Amino acid sequence: MKQLKSIFLLAAGSLAAVGCQSHKVAAVPQRADAPQNWFLPSSPGRVMRRVAMLPVYHARIPGEALRDIDAALLSELSKKVMFEVVPLSRAELETLIGLRDVSSVEAIPGDLFRKLKDQYGVEGVMFTDLTHYSPYRPVSVGVRSKLVDIESGRIHWASDVLLDSGNANVAAAAREYQKVLCRDNFPIASDGGTVLMSPRLFVKFAAYSNYASLQR
Repeated sequence: MKQLKSIFLLAAGSLAAVGCQSHKVAAVPQRADAPQNWFLPSSPGRVMRRVAMLPVYHARIPGEALRDIDAALLSELSKKVMFEVVPLSRAELETLIGLRDVSSVEAIPGDLFRKLKDQYGVEGVMFTDLTHYSPYRPVSVGVRSKLVDIESGRIHWASDVLLDSGNANVAAAAREYQKVLCRDNFPIASDGGTVLMSPRLFVKFAAYSNYASLQR
């Protein structure tokens, strides 16, 4: 794993949840952020055109409570426009292998890859773990992801982020994320930014940060 400090260059989209009005492409000013652990192999793997995205895994939080986090991660990954993302619901995964979620660091059911390929025609699978979640201020979120080639089992990319809104640099980066995407609806500068008060919005920022190092 390598260590780096995230640089936020963002192609703006829209956040319907907070009534974003701006759809202009803008760059987020560079600023220091919390260290991000990430991994890329020394040589590129095969091109993936379709990737299955499994539901978020957490050892204690039930899947029904993770739907907003599932949606945030799916939204931010889809914005990368690197491949077609094929999301699997917990019910679909349970039908496929008898489990509602799968951790990226535990034993993988032996027939998972074959069934994903046969039924969904994907070349890769994205595993995601919610490693930490505190919805109370200061909000903090930890996300770990791995993109795996289902033919070879090779890890194409991996990331592990822990973002705490109580950290001044993280808070500033989160505000810039919201400010660029929701320029016309950004709150008064002195109020801390709604992204720092809303667990749902901060999860979207964490999802964006998690995929920041994912490249074609």
